[in-house]
Amino acid sequence: MRDYLNDRPIKLRRATTVAITSRRPFLIAIGVCLLAILLIWLDHAYLLGPVRGTLQSVLSPIAQPLTNMRDGVIEFIPGWNENQRLRDEVTALQEEISQLEAELLEYKQDRIENRYLRQQLDIEHTHPWKVLGAEVAIRTPDAGRRVIVIARGSSDGVEAGMAVIGQTGNGPAGMVGIVEAVGPGTADVLLINDFGSQISARVLNDLYPALGLVKGQWQQGAQLRLEALDRDTILNLGDPVISAGLTERLAPELATARIPANIPIGRVAAISYNEYATTAEVQPYVDLDRTHYVWVILNQDG
Repeated sequence: MRDYLNDRPIKLRRATTVAITSRRPFLIAIGVCLLAILLIWLDHAYLLGPVRGTLQSVLSPIAQPLTNMRDGVIEFIPGWNENQRLRDEVTALQEEISQLEAELLEYKQDRIENRYLRQQLDIEHTHPWKVLGAEVAIRTPDAGRRVIVIARGSSDGVEAGMAVIGQTGNGPAGMVGIVEAVGPGTADVLLINDFGSQISARVLNDLYPALGLVKGQWQQGAQLRLEALDRDTILNLGDPVISAGLTERLAPELATARIPANIPIGRVAAISYNEYATTAEVQPYVDLDRTHYVWVILNQDG
């Protein structure tokens, strides 16, 4: 029995399955072709009308969402491109705005600088002075003294005792203060309305030009007082008061001894007479509380 079984060939079922599977694509292709031929023949014979209507009624609910999806995709692609284009335009506009803001800032700085340069040219054209422009960097918080710090120092040729002038609106370039201390890049300026400030002055009028001292009165609630006048001095309201250039003779110990003559200081605002002297309140030409830019007179003998 065992020999008999050994002599019989054994057929593997897997080989048969592989052979059938290998023929399946060929048979499917033939079937599809025959079905296509049949459908073409039926269509030419006008036998597919009822079938076509049934297929349309069945497939229409499925085809409509697919069509809508296709249209949405088609619309989305141009919309996405449009949004990207708008984003690019916004980015370009933001960069342009930033550039314009920088140019506007530079323009404003140049405009301010040009205005101060024009003022300086007018000052040098009107007076025999060589001046140096300087920004007011700090106003001292010390309530007991009136001092400002300017952004110029010894490296710019500034020295103690030099006169500092400013200008308010269309008024004359007038006295602001005297350089009190100097560093390499900054200098302290004692304002003329400080109690410690004294400047030799001349009052200009048609009768008798008077000489005196202009002293600061800020700590006593006023601006400037004109003192040391002759008892018989005749003053008028509105008389101009200018520096006399005589501080060295009147008060040689002061650092203001080298202040040049003819610097406008202010106008006579009030006059007081008594049996001993004549005094006057003087309104400065320059608003000392709103001065942001000044000029240092470098040639003291101008």
